[in-house]
Formats: sequence, C-alpha cells, structure tokens
Amino acid sequence: MRLFLASRAKDPKTVEKLKKYIGGFKGKTIVYIPTAANAEDGWESWKSGETWNMVRKFESVSIPVQLEDYRNKSVVHEIKRINPDIIWFGGGYPGYLAYWMRRCALDEYLPEILGKKGLYFGSSAGAMVAGVTLQIATFGFVDNERGAGDIKPMNFVNFDIFPHYSEKHLDKIKQKYCGKKLYLLKDGEEIIVEDNKVTLIGEERIITNE
Repeated sequence: MRLFLASRAKDPKTVEKLKKYIGGFKGKTIVYIPTAANAEDGWESWKSGETWNMVRKFESVSIPVQLEDYRNKSVVHEIKRINPDIIWFGGGYPGYLAYWMRRCALDEYLPEILGKKGLYFGSSAGAMVAGVTLQIATFGFVDNERGAGDIKPMNFVNFDIFPHYSEKHLDKIKQKYCGKKLYLLKDGEEIIVEDNKVTLIGEERIITNE
C-alpha cells in the first residue's frame, strides 16, 4: 500500500503532484471517503464542497462512500467490490474519521484492499489518521476535537502530521506535542510513503521527542 499524505487536497500544487505521481487520473477508479467533513461542516456538506466537486471532474470513475452508511466491516466488502486504484480520505475532524475507520475495520483491511499498487490518499484529517496519535486534533488552536486523543489512528506510518502549518503556531506545538515525531506540513506540501521509504515533498520541518 502506497500513501500520499497532503496538507490540503484542493491546493493546485498538490493536485498536480498527485496527478503526476499516479500517471494521470484517466482510467482510474477513486473511492472518495468524505466522513471527516460530516463532523466538521454538517451532514453531507461535502456534496457541495470544493474537494468533491474537483474530484468528480477528474477523468476517472469517482465513487463517494460514507462510512456512516455501513455497519462493521460491510464497507470493506463494498470497497473490495469497487476495486479502486485510489482511496481518498478527505479533510474534517480526524477523531471522528478514525472512529469510523476502526468501526468499519478499515484499519485491518486497507492494506489488503489496496495491495502494493493501490494508493491511500489522505488530506488534512485523512493524512492525520494515518499516523500514530491524534493528540494534535485536541489542541484548541487546531480542531479542539474533544476526545480525539483517546482514539487510536491507523498507525500506517511511524509519525504524526500537522497539516495547514503556520509559523505562528510553532511555539504552541512544541509546548503541547508529546509524541515521538511530527511533520509540519504547509498547504501544497506532501509526504509519499512507498516500500517503507518516506519522501517529503516540501520543506523539512520535524519536531522530535526522543
């Protein structure tokens, strides 16, 4: 399973880099998971959002899948049936998204579904849930998502991601973050993980607590 973890999906630079990385959208099948946005902006607000409107204009087959519409691992069977090239996890509240991913057993089955060639694309919350902790989501200057830190994310990578980074938050992040490794990503920057190799596309900003 390959991972393309971005700060902001609809950033034009990110879209172009993603397009180049996958060899174009034409002929690809994308499962778009908007669950995180349902918690942040209201139920099915994503349908009129910029990201979904952008995705459905790609030269691809783009299928939205709301995890809340499924129980336990029934969504696993649905995604296997679709057999996507890309599973796209959009932004919103990461704790809410991680809860539904675990409830639907995607933490167990995503590597099997995507195999070596399939791509996990996560932006903002979708990138955060690939990491080790969600403590960042609880910070008052981020999402202030109460209880998110108690939910275990996917642990697909051995670091955490702070999306939409701005230098004005650096001191607060250093004071509050108690995990082992945190990448600070500005919009338009990404991390690609392939065969356990981590490639940062952007300026390196890492906080470590060893």
